[in-house]
Amino acid sequence: MSEDSAGLSDSPSPTSARPHSHGSARNSTLGDAVPSLGQSLEIARIELLRGYRWVRHQDFWVLFTILVGVMSVFLLYQTFDAARAIGASLAAGGVMPAWLVTATSVLWLFLTILLVGDALGSNGDLDNDGQYLTIRPAADVVGGLLLAAAAKFSVYTIGLGLAAGAGLVAGTDSFSPILGIAVAAVGIPATAAAIGYPIGFTLKGFGRRSENVSRLVTVLGIGLGLAYITLSVTGELLTIVERLEPVLQSPPMAWFGHLALATTPNAGVDATGVLLLCGLMPIVVIGGTVLAVPAARYAWLADTPHASESDEEALPTAPNTRLDAALDVVCRAPATRGIASTTLRRAVRSPFQFVFVAPPLLAAILFVESAVTTGTVPWYVPWFVVWYGAWASGAVLPLNPLGNQGATLPTLLTAPAHGRHVVHGTIVAAALVGAPLTAGVALAAGYLAGSSPPVLVALGVASVTAVAASALVATGIGSVFPRFDAVNLDGSRRAVPPSKRAYSLFSTVLSLIVVAVAFAADETARTVGAVLLPRWLPGVSEIGAGTLETLGWVVIVGGVAALPVAYRRAVRRLETYRLQ
Repeated sequence: MSEDSAGLSDSPSPTSARPHSHGSARNSTLGDAVPSLGQSLEIARIELLRGYRWVRHQDFWVLFTILVGVMSVFLLYQTFDAARAIGASLAAGGVMPAWLVTATSVLWLFLTILLVGDALGSNGDLDNDGQYLTIRPAADVVGGLLLAAAAKFSVYTIGLGLAAGAGLVAGTDSFSPILGIAVAAVGIPATAAAIGYPIGFTLKGFGRRSENVSRLVTVLGIGLGLAYITLSVTGELLTIVERLEPVLQSPPMAWFGHLALATTPNAGVDATGVLLLCGLMPIVVIGGTVLAVPAARYAWLADTPHASESDEEALPTAPNTRLDAALDVVCRAPATRGIASTTLRRAVRSPFQFVFVAPPLLAAILFVESAVTTGTVPWYVPWFVVWYGAWASGAVLPLNPLGNQGATLPTLLTAPAHGRHVVHGTIVAAALVGAPLTAGVALAAGYLAGSSPPVLVALGVASVTAVAASALVATGIGSVFPRFDAVNLDGSRRAVPPSKRAYSLFSTVLSLIVVAVAFAADETARTVGAVLLPRWLPGVSEIGAGTLETLGWVVIVGGVAALPVAYRRAVRRLETYRLQ
């Protein structure tokens, strides 16, 4: 219930019906505890429709969905191929592999955890400040949310089920495996939603009644997300699954795997467990839905904790803060200091802007694992750190100096501060955070990579210079190609990313400059470049290391010469920009 409520106007919504009263056709006591199937289905339909419209108009999520879809093609093909081999083995009298049951149990557990997070997040909230509860009983709303959640997350089971079913059909030369897989594909998300949503609603209620618990839940969620990504990339997730195999292959979790293979010829599954699961699934779904109703009321009717008056009075006000005192050292003009201070505070208070520079960090996980296990890192890792530090420092805020202002843009444009103050302040804010971090990590990586002292010096100088220069270049590019439309990271959190043109142009320019610096300063980089570039560039049969060093210096000189152009362009654009 978290997307734009305008989507409800296109079709009759159950929330437009007359208010729930004790004179309704249903018994009021029963109606307050058990959802109406018809009303829940209608709410679920509207939720799914609104979710589709929301994703369709969010280019960030559309791109993410496309990338996931492309990667899923490979996974689904692997699933089909493995299922076909298993089906052929069973048809020949083989034994069903135990890992199939484990995989099905992992899928159920994974969906349950995701649905806990879904209920805990904005998808488990009410629109319009809870006014839905004055129109329909909470039970109907909860039923609709659970149905919509189960339908959304059934994409996992339907996709994998179709691939596995097709493979088993091809391997066994029988269509009977489809029946068991179809029942499991419906039962897994249904039971996961019935268990996950009550837990998520309860945690949401705890968080809304205690600011400390709310912070703890947020930190725990971020920690679990990072842990999952780290374990997935490093392959340690399989190690954890292996240790949990005794639980995953035991009832009742193992019954989901037995159910999926119950109609597959020669699978030899336990029919007793399958029958018990078929009887338990309706009980779990109905019981979980009934339990979700009071849990949802507990979450939705909670009073959010507010800061006390004493806390509000203790909040510092600019410019009497330590941050402003520190900025006084590097900022001559008060306007520059104000821009830098505001930029840093905005980044801390709304850190969702950092989401758009997070994907390359997945590669860093592999580097960290290599450093921990072997004590060394590849030669190119320090230069990757320089590139990423400069790129992230420029892309977070400087790459969209106008769009990041939001509602304060008219104030900025009419303030006595000049364009150069905005440029200076933005560069100072990016450099104060990005330069020390980039230099420290790059030098540490260079030490582990066995870089020579001249290369270490070059890494330190390149880190600081690249961050400052990238912030300046980003400001120049971003001021020419601003973006003001926000992207919904979920139903309630929004951020304004750079425009696609600014993002692409800045990334290309910065990558060329960092590669040029590497060619000019690192002999290993030149040697590798001399081998790889002839393979990648059409029409180039051979290129020497000396030529690459010369080209590197040419690009560096060109980049340095372009800095004043970018600076003047940014200043002029910020001073002459007019709201339409």
